[in-house]
Amino acid sequence: MTISATSNFTAGSVGERTGERLLSASAWSAMGAAALGSRLVLGWIYWGGASRRFIYDLQKIDPASPGYLANKLVHAAPGVPFGLEGLMHWVLSQPLLLQIAVIGFSLVELFVGIGLMIGFATRLWSLIGLGLAAFLMIVFGWMGTTCLDEWTMAACGFAMASLTLVTGSGPYSVDQLLINSGANERRPWLAWLTSGSLPISERATLKLAAVLGVVSIAFTVFFYGYNFDAIYSHLGKRVDNLHPHVQMSQATLTGDGRLSVHTYINAGPDTQGLYVVRVVLSSATAGAKPLFDYDAAALKNKQTLTIANRFAPWSGCKSLAYAVRCQLGSQATWSLALPAGTSAAGPLVLTLTDVEGVTFRTAVRVQIASLAK
Repeated sequence: MTISATSNFTAGSVGERTGERLLSASAWSAMGAAALGSRLVLGWIYWGGASRRFIYDLQKIDPASPGYLANKLVHAAPGVPFGLEGLMHWVLSQPLLLQIAVIGFSLVELFVGIGLMIGFATRLWSLIGLGLAAFLMIVFGWMGTTCLDEWTMAACGFAMASLTLVTGSGPYSVDQLLINSGANERRPWLAWLTSGSLPISERATLKLAAVLGVVSIAFTVFFYGYNFDAIYSHLGKRVDNLHPHVQMSQATLTGDGRLSVHTYINAGPDTQGLYVVRVVLSSATAGAKPLFDYDAAALKNKQTLTIANRFAPWSGCKSLAYAVRCQLGSQATWSLALPAGTSAAGPLVLTLTDVEGVTFRTAVRVQIASLAK
């Protein structure tokens, strides 16, 4: 009762100065209670992601493990928008910075999750949760092979965080202990970080809620249209996450009898990857006999093919019994041996064929005209 009286006195005083009515403490408490489900679910989602890394699956924060979180970032890099793909690749190539980013992001998720679930510093963690949702949308929002799962999670996370940012936690929270102690009354700015009555008028509260609502729907619709081009049309994909694609570059035939080529898997599903079952080097002249024609069995021979993966051991290309599998986002340099006594001259073409029969070609630069000895 003491708290209510103090709150009403404060509200009346501010209202007299501004000429506008403030929401009562009981109204703020009811709003916080109504948002309980959203707060607990959003908190659990963030807690779940962080706890898997710090408690149940430590390999996700182990740089030496193939299950390192960087593997997910490698998969996401081809679809990162706004020209940030190069920045993502640069971060992935900086081990110390990458580890700091992985641990830092995971800790933020952990604190946001716990803070929201127990209702401590609810508005502060909600604001940070908005940032997490925006980050997840920018980096991963384009992904999802069977449904728009990453986009959906980021969009819902943003909207749920905007809700708890306004309402606070209500009576079922640690913040309520601060309110009961009178801390928020002694330091009104605490309400902007915790819960309870905000020192703004009812009209300002409605404007704040409206702004966050508009921002949430704009955020959702913009990335829906940007990633999937589906606001006024059938669902499309800015980056094809169903059909694997390899970008080849720097294909060079050198005097030591080997062909070097750089590959980048810049499209396709992160759950599968590209499976190369055949590699052919041939003259650009029609009907000419190939310089080599390697099937999966030949490609498994380390004398025939060696692969240097840029992002090993997290994501790359690997020779298997039936194919060379390259994961989404992986970058690798292939070194292929020419059969002994092979001569090469004129324009050449390197062709990769995947398990579905799709072919990818690139021109080959010949450093010397003849390799025969």
